[in-house]
Amino acid sequence: MLRTIRKVFIFLVVLFCLLMAYVAYQAYTSLHYQNPEQTVVNIKKGTSVKKIASILEENRVIENKIWFEVYLRISNQAHQLKAGEYEFKAGQDAFAVIDRMILGLVKTYKFTIPEGYNIHEVCTVFVENLLMSKEECEHEIRRTDLLKERDSIKTLEGYLFPDTYVYESDTPSSDFVKMAVALFYKKVGEERIQKAKQMGLSLHELITFASIVEKETGIPSERPLIASVFHNRLKKGMLLQTDPTVIYGVKNFDGNLRKRDLLTDTPYNTYMRPGLPVGPICNPGLDAIDAVLEPVDSDYLYFVAKGDGSHYFSKTIEQHNRAVRYYQLKQGSAP
Repeated sequence: MLRTIRKVFIFLVVLFCLLMAYVAYQAYTSLHYQNPEQTVVNIKKGTSVKKIASILEENRVIENKIWFEVYLRISNQAHQLKAGEYEFKAGQDAFAVIDRMILGLVKTYKFTIPEGYNIHEVCTVFVENLLMSKEECEHEIRRTDLLKERDSIKTLEGYLFPDTYVYESDTPSSDFVKMAVALFYKKVGEERIQKAKQMGLSLHELITFASIVEKETGIPSERPLIASVFHNRLKKGMLLQTDPTVIYGVKNFDGNLRKRDLLTDTPYNTYMRPGLPVGPICNPGLDAIDAVLEPVDSDYLYFVAKGDGSHYFSKTIEQHNRAVRYYQLKQGSAP
């Protein structure tokens, strides 16, 4: 009888060991299963661990939801998983999936605001990237409550900093404009603002000035020289007479600047109104802003496009007229 009991006991121990070995093997192979293809999964806030495991199993990111959940609870990591949209590459096992979710390495997206874009072009960027509707953007670009100084300012023109922005899929549409304005203040910084004040320019005037420099040339090396021309004209009380400002003031501009446009009075027509226009005409980059703050020391008062993207600079109206004839009208000799 005792021998029989001993045999049964040994059998049960062996069976238990085999069962544990089988369980361990199943757990091991399940947790080391590698997902077959790149998969994007969105885990919403408040989702339970059990539901997360089910979602991952349904999307073939893990092989077995039960072993996944058991491991998380045994390792005391269940509460560490973060919500968000995740992109899991092919070949990742459960441990890599868990590490990614604990670190919160969610899938991110990008959009870029190019230097020199005006607020309507920025709205196009937002709409094309499905960040917000056109109507939402038209509202957001009037959020002057986001500005530190907003007296008489009606839109965020000039304050949407040109850069590449990274965001997550659940970012609220109202955050994108906030991000651009916040980066503007961070990039411009207090030092530049104070330097502008020492030059007699408010922040709004600095950005207005820089927006003109930004639109007048696409060649970075020319910006300090372009800025010097406008500084010199302002000091002498001359009209700025810059086409981009006139264009900005023309409603539904069709790409063709006409003489009547130059003779139509708007708050942006620097052929008719002295000084800087009432506000920025685009969103300038730091190079244009710095060009205004650190212009080249020159006596130039005029410049004309040479046709290759660069400009010819003149000190006198006679020299400028000759340059216009040569470069624009293809007449006469080089100045």
